[in-house]
Amino acid sequence: MAPDLRPGPHIDPLLHRLVHFVVSIPPDHAPAILADPAVRALRPHLVALCARAEQELEAAWSAWVSASRVPPLTLLRFPYLDNYRQLTELEHTALARHIAHPPRRVLFVGSGPLPLSSLHLAGVLGTGTTIDNLDRDPAAIAGARRLTHRLDARRLAFHHGDLADLHDLRPYDLVVLAALVGLTAADKRRHLHRLRQAMAPGAVLLARSAHGLRTLLYPAVHLEELDGFELLHVTHPTGPVLNSTVLARKPRSR
Repeated sequence: MAPDLRPGPHIDPLLHRLVHFVVSIPPDHAPAILADPAVRALRPHLVALCARAEQELEAAWSAWVSASRVPPLTLLRFPYLDNYRQLTELEHTALARHIAHPPRRVLFVGSGPLPLSSLHLAGVLGTGTTIDNLDRDPAAIAGARRLTHRLDARRLAFHHGDLADLHDLRPYDLVVLAALVGLTAADKRRHLHRLRQAMAPGAVLLARSAHGLRTLLYPAVHLEELDGFELLHVTHPTGPVLNSTVLARKPRSR
């Protein structure tokens, strides 16, 4: 039994085996596996456990990169760096199909201590886009600030706070909801309701989700929970990318 979920020789192989399992099982086997009563009972606990493990992984790597003599080279050793890059490229492709111009201001909710998604987004969206990052964990915000300072990422800003306390998101053209913001269905519904209230008409929501056996690792965004949004696009990736992408727009008439 490992004493905690920090990355190391005990936790890393277990997480690797779990990820390999969910991405390697044929998709047509997923319904039967997920319907099993034992799996259904285990799933919420497994999602919560994986969320804690991911937070520990990101916190550790954020600290290692920030303390490195050459931070960009150390960051290249992060084991899931390419997964983040591939996911961001899929999301950028979906955005390009549905918005005429790159967003000027982006809010990333749940950015964590290792904001790789925001770093990649800043790269693909271009120099005209600024990204505000929100996290309710002050240690995550502090770690992300140290990291991006060492990487000289000047178009990213970081704010400590809770989505529930934000009442006006009208300055943002795009809001990204991280996969681990709302681990239960009730929490996810509450966050989506807050976004419906606070976002500007015409603004776009990019919500990270999960599909099939990947819901053993991440919570899903159910499309019926997007009431009040216009659904634009859904992507369920294959291969090593774990998160689905749900793209929606708040109608201008509301």
